[in-house]
Order: sequence, then C-alpha cells, then structure tokens
Amino acid sequence: MLIKRRLAVAIVVAFALLFALSRTGVLRYLGKASKPLGEASGIEFLSAGISQPERQQFLAGDFAIVKDVKALPTQVVEAFTERGGSRLLMANPEQTFEATDYIRDSSVPRERLIFAGVLNDRCFVHYEQGGRGLSYILAFFSVGSRSGVKLLWRAIAPRQLSISKSYGPSY
Repeated sequence: MLIKRRLAVAIVVAFALLFALSRTGVLRYLGKASKPLGEASGIEFLSAGISQPERQQFLAGDFAIVKDVKALPTQVVEAFTERGGSRLLMANPEQTFEATDYIRDSSVPRERLIFAGVLNDRCFVHYEQGGRGLSYILAFFSVGSRSGVKLLWRAIAPRQLSISKSYGPSY
C-alpha cells in the first residue's frame, strides 16, 4: 500500500511539473524551437515622402491585385525577406503571424499581407503589422531594374483598407 501511495504521489508531481513547464513555454524550447527571424534588409526611403496628389497619381491605373507575397516583384519580396537569409518576414493572408507584442514563437512573421498591387514599376503593399497594437500599413514602392526598390511613402491606415477598382485602395 505504501508503494502505491508513493507511486501515485510521484505521478501527480510529474504531471504538475510537466504542466508548469508547458505553461512557461520551456518545452517548446527543449523540443522543436525554431530559429528566430532576422532583420529585414534595408530599403532606401525618400525622407520627403510624396504629396496627396502624387499619391493619387501613383495609384492611377489598373493594378494587378496580388494576395501572395512571393508573387510581388522580386525586389519587394527581398525587402520583406530576412537579411542574409531566405525566410519571409511577412505571412500571406490567412496564415499565422504574431499580431501582438506577446511573442509566442519568434520564428513566426510579425507582418501579414492583406493585399498588394503591381503596375509596371509601381507597387503598393497593404499589410498588418503586429506589435503593441495591431497596425494596418500602406506602403508605395518604386521598382527599377537597376535601382532596386525605393520606398516612396508609408503610412499607418486607420483601419484595414478595401479594394476599389476605380481608385485602388480605399477606406
């Protein structure tokens, strides 16, 4: 009877220890912990930005809507790829990403594509960015074969934008 009681106590203690370890995330690091994502490669940013009429002119035209990060122009994909690596720093729509500042898995992107548009040497990217608060970002890029990619304008949108066929992204 004494052996059964000791065995039962040992089993309860083992389960309590495993539960405590799982709640603190230690098991994740002992098991299949992935390498954290690295930093993004640098993007040249025009500090002056562009005016409202220039933004409207940028969006003029029939953009091809893109909902897959890898379908963006190569230079833009490289801007959202970790420096010196091959992993994307942006998830596709409906994929998991870290939406808050409580990071559960540092190998999961902190940004997620909502939609993008491509027309000749112009590209806009609308995405969610996790952090202290979830942000909706709209960024305009100029893509050139020689000059690479230039970030022309970037802003935090007040909410997720929708697609309007006549004017591009709209509120």
